Amino acid sequence: MTERTKATILCVAAEQLTLAVRGLVLQSEGYEVVPASSIEDALRLAVTRQPSLIICERTLGRESGLALAGGLKQLQPKTPILMITGVMEAFPQTLSVDAVMTKIDGPDAFLQNVAALLERPEGSTQAA
Repeated sequence: MTERTKATILCVAAEQLTLAVRGLVLQSEGYEVVPASSIEDALRLAVTRQPSLIICERTLGRESGLALAGGLKQLQPKTPILMITGVMEAFPQTLSVDAVMTKIDGPDAFLQNVAALLERPEGSTQAA
């Protein structure tokens, strides 16, 4: 079994279709996917499942993915977070995410970001 097949990814999005599609893309590459559709579920699952990577939408319905990222970094400071946003925007250097991409970047860029974040040395905080 390769390192990739062992990786557990927490995928957070408000829409079930988004979770399903991202889950299928990730599972096709051998990743285990843990879906969450709310901040509360994401925080609980981050603690109980100890994911290798967290993928989070910038907007989670009426909730903020940025607020979630801050809470997740407090719980799991070494776990990388990939933020997905509708349009590329400037984020402050202090943002609690390790990489940012847009929804229109496509599945190849998505999987490249995932692989790059999982292959980083543990504890590295340089954004991709």
